[in-house]
Amino acid sequence: MRLLTFGLIFLCTSCGLILQNTATKNFKDPVTKTKEYKSLNRFQQDFLYLKTICEKYFPLADKYFPRNERVRLEEMILKEFSRSNLTDLEFQLYLKKYLSHFENQHTWTGLKGVTITGIYPFFLYSQESNWYVSNLSTQLNAGFLGQKVLLINNVPINDYEKQLFNFVSAENDISKRKSVSFWWNRPASHEFLKGQKIDSLKLALDNGEILNVPKITSGQINFQLSDKDFKKHPITTPKDRIYDYQIIDSIGVTYFQFHQCYDKIEIKEGMKSYVRPWLRPIARLYVNIQTSKKKPSKRIKKYFDPERPIFSQYVSQMVKESNEKGVNKLILDLRNNSGGSELICLQLLYHLTDKENLKDFELYVPNTDFYKHYFKNDYKEKIELFTKKQGTQPPKDSLFYAGYNNSNEKLFDKITDPKSPYFIPKERPVFKGKIVVLADFTTHSAGALFTTLIQDNKVAKVIGTDVSNNPTGPTTWTPFKLPNTKIGASISSQYLVRPDKLKANKFIPDIYIEKSYQDLLNGKDPLFDKALEILNED
Repeated sequence: MRLLTFGLIFLCTSCGLILQNTATKNFKDPVTKTKEYKSLNRFQQDFLYLKTICEKYFPLADKYFPRNERVRLEEMILKEFSRSNLTDLEFQLYLKKYLSHFENQHTWTGLKGVTITGIYPFFLYSQESNWYVSNLSTQLNAGFLGQKVLLINNVPINDYEKQLFNFVSAENDISKRKSVSFWWNRPASHEFLKGQKIDSLKLALDNGEILNVPKITSGQINFQLSDKDFKKHPITTPKDRIYDYQIIDSIGVTYFQFHQCYDKIEIKEGMKSYVRPWLRPIARLYVNIQTSKKKPSKRIKKYFDPERPIFSQYVSQMVKESNEKGVNKLILDLRNNSGGSELICLQLLYHLTDKENLKDFELYVPNTDFYKHYFKNDYKEKIELFTKKQGTQPPKDSLFYAGYNNSNEKLFDKITDPKSPYFIPKERPVFKGKIVVLADFTTHSAGALFTTLIQDNKVAKVIGTDVSNNPTGPTTWTPFKLPNTKIGASISSQYLVRPDKLKANKFIPDIYIEKSYQDLLNGKDPLFDKALEILNED
């Protein structure tokens, strides 16, 4: 029994929202039992399964990927998948292409079991709608560094980037541009788009020169610039912590980096949604073992800091110390926030304001077996609430109004409830002063929604760019596997409407600032500088 238990724990390598392997729930759609499915080859079957999941369970699928356009692409992909010489890489790139059209960061698939070989030894950096050469191999002229690119292989770069958008799942232009940075120098992406081998790329620059970049398939590549050539900002360089604050007495500011919306409590609570019921005891045991260690496993460490196990306690300490020192300026840096639990974010917000009339997101959930499979308790609660108010259950497979996203009536309901695992006493320390938020395209999921919550409730000004998760639209990571290849995929399963309905569906910061290539090279942070300027205004 001990050996069996140890083996199961070994399999359970990550927990809560990060469980993606053996213990993760995996919905099985009945389309696999149909004659159409059984008549197809294995690649076509997996695609039929994927498109069925999207069509049936992605909120308002026809709005985000119009049916006529979707059907045309589906027919083309099914035809391509009939080829006997289809490669695994081509198969997976077509899946990415299909899902990219939903323009949703939670609707995606990864690459599994394929190796992308070769490289064009250059890197591009985007600022606004422009692209600049940010690095090159030492075999190419360093004088091209920093030059603006106009054309690639005689195609205007803004037209070419739209083709590369086929490989990314992103919700707005800046998020798409930052996501395709990985694909510019990959021969596989260009050759997939053109349907032929491409031995080099020709970049036409705005100074009139041409940069020819050859494809390299083997050997060591040395680049003009390495990490040490990019200077580090003395304050805002990301710390290797999931959250970290520092009180900078010299400028009278508390600076808080918030990278992950997780802690010990959230890891345990998250298991209830994503871990198969029969594996939850094993997962809990694994989490308890790991969170009791001074040095937990690398995977758990991404979401748990043994020196700061409880987020609310750490935030309370930050606010209390700031108030005691008379520091009344706070910079909340949500850049590089990969998301997690919105309730963790509300714990922070509860320490930043004593207002009680804050507005939450409106929530719409689907009355589907898919949603019920992943969020059984939440589904039951939402159905009962709807039935109580309307006198009847919502129609099967409909998207229905389910109240507020994280609350029943008031935003902090689950934070002020003594029975809640996220409970914080009303007599908590509340920050006394001005707050500025830094957020951009690296602000994801729960972090992005938190940014909207702060802006819409006028708690603080936001400096930066669009965030990666639009404030109104489909959201919530909901994972599944394709039946034959076992490739992991996800779709959004909920629909949110931002608190301030007068604002756009996409996020617009109060002050738009994007780092330039020179800022990166010289360790400058114009967003932080602007925050200081605002905080020092009378």
